[in-house]
Amino acid sequence: MRCPFRPRPGLAKPVSAALLFAVLGAAFGCAPGAEAVLRDAETGIRDVTRRWEESLVAGEAAQAVSDVFTEDAIRLPANEPAVRGHAAIREALSGSVALAEARFDIEDIEVDGELAYAAGTYRVRSPDGTSLTGKFLEVWKRTPAGWRIHRVMWD
Repeated sequence: MRCPFRPRPGLAKPVSAALLFAVLGAAFGCAPGAEAVLRDAETGIRDVTRRWEESLVAGEAAQAVSDVFTEDAIRLPANEPAVRGHAAIREALSGSVALAEARFDIEDIEVDGELAYAAGTYRVRSPDGTSLTGKFLEVWKRTPAGWRIHRVMWD
């Protein structure tokens, strides 16, 4: 969440200038507290991402689906059909072997209300040393249980 309308440090802030920044900020989604909202979303998303990595390394990806994905999540694997919802995602992940490494490095997060967008790179490595790297794009949704992956695609 980037706010294009912020007063510069040291800028004189007469009442009219402060009001102008507040109005422009609210109009462009930069209302007071926007940084706190972004920080909370980033923390929640990074925490779930770490749990997902741990489940992949432990060979428990199918068991972790409800802790990581929304009920109506959609996974969009490269060159494969879309996988829709918890049951289908669990089935797609059943039989997954434990990985030697799973790392998802989020490079950018933007928050827009109840949705957030995360983009980054990944590296997964199997026990035999075979590794895959690429990039991903995720749409996250705020749920009563916290932030969960709502849509994900990768190459």
